[in-house]
Amino acid sequence: MKKHQPEFTYMRGLAIVLIVLGHSIYNSSQGFPALLENLLRGGTALFVFISGYFYHRVFHPRLIYREFIMGKVHNVLYPFLWVSLFGLLALALQWSLMYHRPLTEVGKGIYYTVRNGYVLYPHWYIPFIMAVFALSPLYSAYIRFSAFWRWALLILFSLIAIFMHRPIGNINVVQSVIYFTPFYLLGIQYSAHEQSLVRLKLPIGILALLGLVFTLVYQSYFTDHLGNYHKLAWEYQGLDWQFIQKFCLCLLVLGLCQWLAARDLPTKIQAGLESLAEMSFAIFFIHPLFSLLFGVITGLARYKLPPGNPWTALAFSAMIFLFLMLGSVWTAKWIKRRLGDRSRRLIGW
Repeated sequence: MKKHQPEFTYMRGLAIVLIVLGHSIYNSSQGFPALLENLLRGGTALFVFISGYFYHRVFHPRLIYREFIMGKVHNVLYPFLWVSLFGLLALALQWSLMYHRPLTEVGKGIYYTVRNGYVLYPHWYIPFIMAVFALSPLYSAYIRFSAFWRWALLILFSLIAIFMHRPIGNINVVQSVIYFTPFYLLGIQYSAHEQSLVRLKLPIGILALLGLVFTLVYQSYFTDHLGNYHKLAWEYQGLDWQFIQKFCLCLLVLGLCQWLAARDLPTKIQAGLESLAEMSFAIFFIHPLFSLLFGVITGLARYKLPPGNPWTALAFSAMIFLFLMLGSVWTAKWIKRRLGDRSRRLIGW
C-alpha cells in the first residue's frame, strides 16, 4: 500500500477548484458558453470518486463502524451544522434588511430552507455523503464480491443513474445516493485493480477523452441541455449525458494527476495543489457564504451584467471565482490560525 499518493492529493485540489468554478458561472444561458458550462457543472462527482477510492484503500481494511461514523460526524457533520447556522443567520438578515420582509415571512423562509435538509445550496452534498458513510457495511459487502460481480454491479448502477438523473433541488437523499453510487464504486474498483488499470492508462485515457468530448458536444449542441439533469426518480426524460461525461472526467483528471505526480513540478505549483487539497473541505463549506455575500454586494449596487456577450460573461465569472476562492482560503487560514486543531469541527480543516 502506498503511504503517499500525490496523484490523489492533486486530484482533490483540482476537484475543489472545479466545484468552485461551477458555482461561479454568471449569465448562464445568457452568454456564458454552453459547452464550458456543461464541463464545469457537476464537479462533486470527483469528490465521490476520491471518497470511494480511500474507503477501499484506507477505511475498509480496518473498519470499526462506530469509530468511522463518529469520525465523520466530528469532521463532516459538525462543520456542516456550524456553517449552516451561520448561513441561515445571514439569509435571515438579508431577507429582513435587504428585502424588508416581516418576521413571519422570515420565519417561513427559515422553515422551508431547513426542511430541504441544507441551508446553502452546495451543502446538499453533506446529507448525501453522510448517508453514504452510514451505508459503509453495504459497500464493504460489495468489496467482498468477486471482481466479476463488482464490475457487473458498477455497470448496473451506472445504467440506473443514467436514466434516473439527480433529484430536483438535490433534496432527495436516497435518489442522490443511488445516482452517485457508481462514482463511489468506480473509486473502489480503481483501488482494487489499481496496478492493472495503471498499465492500461493510455487506452483508458483515450476512451475517456473520446467519451467526454462526445457527451459534451452532444449535450451542448444537440440536446440544448445546460448543466446537471434533475427530475423525479421514476419519470423518464432520456439519458443523463452529464453522468457519462463526469464518469469520463474522473478518469481523465486522475490520469492528469498521475502525469503531474511523475514530474518534478515547480515548488510553488506543488505546494499550491497540496494546500488546496488540505483545505478542500474548508473551501467547500465556506465558499457558498462568499457567493451569498457577492449577491448582497451586487444587489445593493443594483448591478446585473447585461446578457449576450460571452467574453464579459467569462470575465465576470472569473472575477466571481477569484472572489469565492480567495475569500474562502483567507477565511479558512484565519480561522485555522486562531483555533488550531479545534477548527476541524468548525470548518472541516
